[in-house]
Amino acid sequence: MMVSRIRLWWQKTRKLPVVIGLITLIGLFLLIFAGYWFKWNWTGFNEQVGPPVQQYQPAKTLWNWLQLLGVFAIAAAVGIGMVWFATKHGQVSDAVNKHGQASEAMNKDNQREAALQAYIDKMSELLLREGLRGSAEDAEARKIARVRTLAVLRGLDAARKVSVLQFLYEASLIDKDKPVINLTGADLRDIDLSGVELHLADLRGVDLRGADLRSAGLSGANFHLANLSGADLSGASLAQAKLFLANLSRTNLSGTDLSGANLHLANLSGTDLSKTNLNGADLSRAKTTTKQLTTAPSSQGEVQPDVVNTPL
Repeated sequence: MMVSRIRLWWQKTRKLPVVIGLITLIGLFLLIFAGYWFKWNWTGFNEQVGPPVQQYQPAKTLWNWLQLLGVFAIAAAVGIGMVWFATKHGQVSDAVNKHGQASEAMNKDNQREAALQAYIDKMSELLLREGLRGSAEDAEARKIARVRTLAVLRGLDAARKVSVLQFLYEASLIDKDKPVINLTGADLRDIDLSGVELHLADLRGVDLRGADLRSAGLSGANFHLANLSGADLSGASLAQAKLFLANLSRTNLSGTDLSGANLHLANLSGTDLSKTNLNGADLSRAKTTTKQLTTAPSSQGEVQPDVVNTPL
């Protein structure tokens, strides 16, 4: 931070020597002109005879002026050279910094890709050699798989987190009815799952804050205790989904299919329920407002009788 401030100050002030040099030259010319015009003897530019001894001051010749201007020219050249050097040095430093940042970003990306490949290799080994899919609930293979999964998700970017989740889903490791890996506490913040099919997936207790789940296929999925605050679920299919005690505050559920979903004790404060299908949904003791529900018609155009509202 300190280096950036110093560089910013130098960029603002590095032209100062040129400005000072120009002002000095202009002032010198004005002084010469005024000395001749107003006959200021103290400048030494005019002839003068002074008592008690007659003294003669010759007028300045062209050579005299060239010598004087040569001194200022040298000073100006030095100043311009310093500015040019500082400018070039700044350009080189900026180029080096940009190259360093690009290299650092590339290194991080390579590290994340290597971590993803290592994770998939290890999980494949647990599946093929350790029988992870058919292992007992307290099996050591399951514990290793959970720890490795949570660890790799913390270090990956949002795009690669999608790859991990799809791998687990395709390998039948997060099926709602028979989950092998418990994803409770998994960091899936800001992940882009728009349009992804994760029907009947076990996503209990996952952190999906700010996630993009638009038009995602999530029917029958288990989101018990999941944190979906600020997520975009507009147009998604959540029919028969379990959202018991889920945090859906400030979530966009516009046009979402929540028919038959279990939203018991869910936090729906500040949630957009416009055009949401709540047909047969259980909203008992959910944190919401009457206004939210009256603006959320079901597929028949009205809120169904079994939708219970408990005001905040």
